[in-house]
Order: sequence, then C-alpha cells, then structure tokens
Amino acid sequence: METLSALTAGTDVVASCDDLEGGKEVTIAATCTIESTEMSVKDAYDSLVHDRKILHSVTRIIFSAIYFVFFTAMLFAHIPTARMYEQAYAVSSSLATAGDETVTPSSPIKFFNIGQLGDVFDWFSNTLVPAVFVTQDQNGVDLPTEEWARVALFNKALGGVLIEVSRKSPVDCEADGSLYKLYPTCYDYQDLDSEYGAYLLPFTLNASDALKNLADWKTEKWIDVSTSEVMVSILTYNGELEGYVVAELVLEFHAGGFITPKSLTRPTISIPYGETSIYVKDALVAFWWVLAVLWSTAKVFWWRKKEESPSPYNVLKRLSGLVVVEGVVCAFYAVWISIVELLDDVDFQDSLWSLADPEGEDVEGTSDDIKALDTVIDVLKEIAYLTAALRVIGAVVIALMGLQILSRFRFHPQLNILTRTVASALRQFGAFFVVFIVIFLTFTIIGTMIFGDRAKEFSSLPNAMAACINMLFGEFDFDSIKHLQFSVAFYWIYMVVVSLVLMNMMLAIVLDAYEEVSSESYKQSANLAVADRIRTICWDLLCELQISACSRNAVVSRGKVRPLLLERVLKARLNEAALAMLTPQSLRNLFPDATLAEDEVLATLHHIEQGAILSRVLAAEDAEENTEQKESRRSLFKRHSKIGEAVRGADVLEVPAKATDEPTLMA
Repeated sequence: METLSALTAGTDVVASCDDLEGGKEVTIAATCTIESTEMSVKDAYDSLVHDRKILHSVTRIIFSAIYFVFFTAMLFAHIPTARMYEQAYAVSSSLATAGDETVTPSSPIKFFNIGQLGDVFDWFSNTLVPAVFVTQDQNGVDLPTEEWARVALFNKALGGVLIEVSRKSPVDCEADGSLYKLYPTCYDYQDLDSEYGAYLLPFTLNASDALKNLADWKTEKWIDVSTSEVMVSILTYNGELEGYVVAELVLEFHAGGFITPKSLTRPTISIPYGETSIYVKDALVAFWWVLAVLWSTAKVFWWRKKEESPSPYNVLKRLSGLVVVEGVVCAFYAVWISIVELLDDVDFQDSLWSLADPEGEDVEGTSDDIKALDTVIDVLKEIAYLTAALRVIGAVVIALMGLQILSRFRFHPQLNILTRTVASALRQFGAFFVVFIVIFLTFTIIGTMIFGDRAKEFSSLPNAMAACINMLFGEFDFDSIKHLQFSVAFYWIYMVVVSLVLMNMMLAIVLDAYEEVSSESYKQSANLAVADRIRTICWDLLCELQISACSRNAVVSRGKVRPLLLERVLKARLNEAALAMLTPQSLRNLFPDATLAEDEVLATLHHIEQGAILSRVLAAEDAEENTEQKESRRSLFKRHSKIGEAVRGADVLEVPAKATDEPTLMA
C-alpha cells in the first residue's frame, strides 16, 4: 500500500507567506525539486476535486450549525422560559406555600401542610384570602381599585377565585351482616348534577366580605365527608413580563381519610409578537428551511440520476430521511399558529375584557361571571397544553439538528469518534438492557410487596420504580425505610447487583467500544494527515471569502495558487492534449498575467501532490477494509454451511434409530 512517506522524497524548498492566522510567517515545504515535480493534469484535477468534496462536507456542517443557532434563537423568542419561570414561581410561592407544620397566629397553615378536613377551612380563611384579596399596600394605605388583588406585587388576579367542588353520592356499602351494621353508608360517583358545584369569590370584594362568603358556604356544607376533590383556580396577568398564569390548587380527598394537596402553575405568553425581532427570527428560520429543502431535493435528484432508475419508494425514503428536520419544523409552526389563533380568538378577548372591568362583576359572583372566568381559564389551559407540546417539538428539532451535525462529522477521522462509539455500543446494549430490565422490575416488585404498606416510596409500582432509580443514582433517602424489616438486606443486595455489577458492565461496554473505535481512527496511516488537510482547506476557505470581498483578481493565497481558481482553470483545459502534464512551467503558463514566484509554484504543486497521494491512500484503505469485510462474511457463510451440513447429517443418522424404536413403543 502506498503511504504518505512518499511525500518526503526530493529536496525541500522553504517559502514564507502571510498566514491568515495573525499574519505570522509560516513555512511551506515543497517536497520535490522543479525538475522532478510534475504530475498528470487529470491527477491534479482529481486531487482538487477531492479537496472540494471535503470543503462541501465542512460547508454542510457550517450550514447545519447556523440552522441550529437560528432555530434556537427563534425557540426562546416564542417560548421565553426565563420570563415564564419567573412569573410562575412568584405566583406559586405566594399561593402554594409550604413550611413548618406549626400553626400560630403569625404563621397560619400552609397549603402543603393540609392533611385533614378541618385544615381546609383554616387555609381558605387564614392563608388564601389574605394572599389574594389585597386592598392595602405594605404600609396600610388603601390601594386604588385597579391595583386590588395583586399576587406577589405584579401579578394582577382577574375575575375572582374559582372554587370547583366534586362530591360523591351516598350509597350502601357492599359489606354484609355485621360489617354492614358497622359501616352502612359509603360514597361513590353516580353521575348526578349535585356532584359538582362551582363557587366564585370575585375580586370586587375585600377580605372581610370574602371571609363572610366562605362562612356562608361552610354552613351550607359545601365541603364535607362526601367531597372527593376541591380545585381552586386563580388567573393572573403580569404586564411587566407580558404573560398569564393559571394557578390550580387541588385537594384530593382519599378514601383512607387523608388529603393530598397538589399545585400546578401554567404560565403562557399574552402577546405572541411583542417585539419586531421575533418576526426577523421567524424569517431567518423560514429562509434556512427553504434552503435545506432545496438542497435535499437537489441531492435526491442527483442520486436518482446517478442510480439511473431507482424505485419511487427508494426515492421517497431517501427524501424523507433528508427532510425529517424540516418536517418537524413544520409541525412546530403548526402548533405555534394554533396558539396565536387562540390568543386572538374573539370569544376569548370578549371574556377577558369582561374580567378586566371590575365594575361589570357582581359581588355575589353570578353564573355569567363564572362562565366568563371559566372560558378564559379553559382557553389558557389549552394554550398551556399547546405550549407544552411546542416545547417537546422544539426539543425534538434541537435533538435532530444536533444529531445531524454529529452525523456530518463522519468524514473527519477524529470528530466522528463519538458517533461511531455510540453506534458500536448500542449494538451491544440490546442483550444488556433485557437483563437490566428484568432485574430492575424484579427488585421493584419485591420492594412494593415488602415495604408498600408502610413506606410511601414503595406504596405503588410507579413510586417503587422512582425509588429504585433514585437508589441507582444515590438520591434515595434510606432513612425512610431503615426501620422496616428486611430494608438493609434489600438495599445492599440492590446496590451490589444493580449499581455495582450492572452499571460497571454498561461502562465496560462503552469503554470497549470507544477503545475499538479510537484505535481504528488512529491506526490508519492517512487519518492524521486527513485532519491536517481539513484544517488547511478550512483556512483556504476563509481566504477565499476574504478575496471574494476584497480582491477577486488575486491568484495567490496563503503562499500558493488559490485551489478553487486552479480547479476551474484545469477543468477548462482538461481535454487539451498539449497540457497532459502539470509542471512548474505549465503552471506558470496557466496564469500568464500573474507573476508566480518559485516558492509559490512549489507550494502549489506540493499541495496538489499531497492531496493526490492522500486520496489514493484513503481509496486503498477503503478497498482493503471492504475486502476484509467480504472475506469475513465469506468465511462466516462457509462456517454456517458446514454447521448446517453437520446438523443435516446428524438428522439422517438418527432416522434409522427412530424407525427401529417405533415398533417397540407400539408393542
């Protein structure tokens, strides 16, 4: 096999040129003398074409990276996560409070400390109403009406506090005999209208009036032992951050007699295009999207022409593989358009307008007020769901773009190590994951059976799975089960088997795959030279951009003839019989208007010759690798054939024995 050591033949001639990397002097070693430095024009042209293909691969990476940046900028413009988190955190920290369970006049009950039915009324009266029905500032000065009901200073509550109560109807218990006498009445859903009730505390009330309404509802037994769920919904708008938040405080009443408090804040934007820059970002993404589709289509047509007559299925399959990112981007904008239409919906705007008019609300909270608030909350919930879908789709696009960039590193001998390592490891992970899942589920079920009736972490299979995963990553609190029987044995056996043995096996698989891939990447003679060649081509590209912007007539760049210009000239003269060989003199004759120095000619020929030898070495190594793969497949086929013949021969030998045994068995 020809190696790069052939480049060391001849006399070295050193020339200096202004390098783009800071204008410093660099040396270019021409490895052949003028008398012996010559090559065919066809080899020189092929070498430059090979460099152009490498340049195209680099350009595709740059294109994908720019696409990635544009889409990321657009993504954060449409989903301002920092603003949304800031607003949601302010509302949730004020309403869904948590802390010490001690209840004092200066420290009323917190939302997440609610555990019994009596705690619910205390929380409504002593915590929720003072936090929401704000009519005075911190100094005790009365606020104007438009500044009432501001949660955490800047979040204006709209409409009122909507309280939805779900109940169960009394039914006879299924127990018989003495058990029925002990517990005759149970509660279950019967699909009755009386099982649902909606109550509204409008923000036209002050705190005293709101407490009076709560006291009246309490006498009507609006929440009692038949209650199954209480959901408190509060809608806020923040003009500083231009967004809505729907806060849902849910109390789940369990049949065991305890209450589980849950909270959920749904932040959404209020103005889709509040800044002109958002239009610009959308336009940049759309422009890059069109370029990507055109490039993918052109590549498919080129492939179709090269393959002569591929099937329509193969064409469609190849095209879909190239434009999968663009397809998901279309889905992203489809969801975004749905969000914009919901925000601009006439009914939504009318209901929002009625909530913004405090004089239009009845102090008693009429059904129309409840309907208007419910309409706005339902629309904002739908927008929140669509925003969550938008986040997921955006994350998928980012992941696909990242994978696309990594896949386009495959031409580089070092940058493709990660993708090749992952691909090699995944092929070995199949059997490992089967074993891991079986062992993991075994421990999960055992933990649920042993500790499920006494530990919340193992009270259900989902909780047990979460606990086992936390054990795996060292986040599990062992104190929650350390007083239970068999807890120490379960914990240590799980940690030894799963954490120590299985995790180290997985790490060993990855390390073996990396060692194999990295050794292959560095053992080939041309790989390191390819990396240096790519760096040279990239610097040449930057020089080309500089020349195209400043002096388009320049012939020499970085101490040699511009490769792209030389390729165009050689392509035009390729079929001329008078120019069969490229020599120093013929190279000067190609550019009669330029004065090429001797070191520039030598550097140009050295650059071309190095590329030619490198391309031949890569082609030879690829051919050798393909030959080794074919030989491996051929030997594997022969081995399987011999095994098959041996098995068939064994079957033939066993037939007479079976035939002689049958009469004995029948007898």
